[in-house]
Amino acid sequence: MNKKVFVFCIGGTGERVMKSITMLMAAGMSTNGYTVIPIIIDPHLDLNEKKNLQTLIDKYIEIHKQATEDGKRPVGFFNSEMALIKTLDTQTNNTNKETGEDRSFGEFLNIGNLDTTSINNYLIQTLFSKDNLNSRLSVGFRGNPNIGTVVLQEKLQGASWFESFKSLCGAGDRVFIISSIFGGTGASGYPLLERKIRSTVNSQTVSGVFMGAVTVLPYYGLTDPKKSNSKIDSANFMTKAKAALAYYENTVQADLLYYVGETTLQTFHENNEKVQNDAANFTELVAATALFDFLNRAKPKNRQYLTRAIENDVESLDLASAGNGYAPLVKSIADMCILDYLMKILPKENFFPLKQTRGFNEEFYKGSLAKLSDFLSSSNPDDSTFNKWYKELSSKKRAFAPIADINPKEMAKIIKNSIELDAKDDSYYLLEMINYSSDDSGNKVRNFLEYAYKAIDHFTQKIIK
Repeated sequence: MNKKVFVFCIGGTGERVMKSITMLMAAGMSTNGYTVIPIIIDPHLDLNEKKNLQTLIDKYIEIHKQATEDGKRPVGFFNSEMALIKTLDTQTNNTNKETGEDRSFGEFLNIGNLDTTSINNYLIQTLFSKDNLNSRLSVGFRGNPNIGTVVLQEKLQGASWFESFKSLCGAGDRVFIISSIFGGTGASGYPLLERKIRSTVNSQTVSGVFMGAVTVLPYYGLTDPKKSNSKIDSANFMTKAKAALAYYENTVQADLLYYVGETTLQTFHENNEKVQNDAANFTELVAATALFDFLNRAKPKNRQYLTRAIENDVESLDLASAGNGYAPLVKSIADMCILDYLMKILPKENFFPLKQTRGFNEEFYKGSLAKLSDFLSSSNPDDSTFNKWYKELSSKKRAFAPIADINPKEMAKIIKNSIELDAKDDSYYLLEMINYSSDDSGNKVRNFLEYAYKAIDHFTQKIIK
């Protein structure tokens, strides 16, 4: 296996950022030769968002495997390898089961066995409110890092997935931690996990691993908690973030620490702690790019702190208003949007030569490319697909919408308010696919992905030049 990067995704924000990472990897954004191993840490049981992420990751892994032949990976789309820790170590248990419980925090502390007049009982009553003690752990920590710190500290002790990580982490591998700083799970989980890795006593490789982290500052709000009987009040997010930052200042031990957030155009989500069906967000996308930046940097002598800005503070960002630094990101998303379009028209192109010469016929699209079709678009509204993800990104208050709706007759103008591509219509891409089809890997899925990527890249390289 290649060098590995263990990506710890803590809480809801960690999961949503990992979704964006998966989409960008599918679009061809390189991990610089590292195999990405996502490890999801979220005590929230039966959360659809977590299940959808796992399904998305499974689809990515399967498509990558379909297109990989004798260790040779496809160029461009789905190029980078992703693996689950449970497939590398079959003795590893599901992190969902190991970090989640269906009981109250008070039951977790076993306060029922304490004498009401004991000093330990008085201490617990002083440290935690009645709401804290009655809080069900099956829906997470409800924005309470004081609960998260106690529970996760216990859960990390002897967790099989952490032991597997230690045994699998080798020379040259890296660790990247994704969390928010204003909630419960992320704010408590990041420093705990980091400290546990750094304090590993039986492996210098693990304790000294090159570590990066992205900490997400408040970037959304929640509707009035009184209306939904929720225990989470987003009015406290900034106060909690400031308190966490003060703690992080002298305790964090990552080599590279990225900060991202939103200060002026925060989206408000429904305050539903059981469902949390939050749409994709630009801040999460920026946080996702931190992983790719991290994988292209050398380990610094001293800790570095990094962030990312936009050129203009506007509600809907295109390439010009985001800034030229976002050009590679815009190119990757444009590439995937064009691939999605080609996947829709090619099955109907009866005179496309590769239908005969490379077997790109109706049976191929319905069979071998079915997973790719489902990854890009789906009739099921609950599925996490690239198409749905980009639509959500491009429709928020801080929209990231650099790609225009594709008009097959005016594809030169696909990049909004920016350069015109040399491909004036879809025929240009089909002709380039034919031009690149002289190379035959013997793997039809890999052939299709490579021909499509090289054809699209032939024109979209202009975005980053």
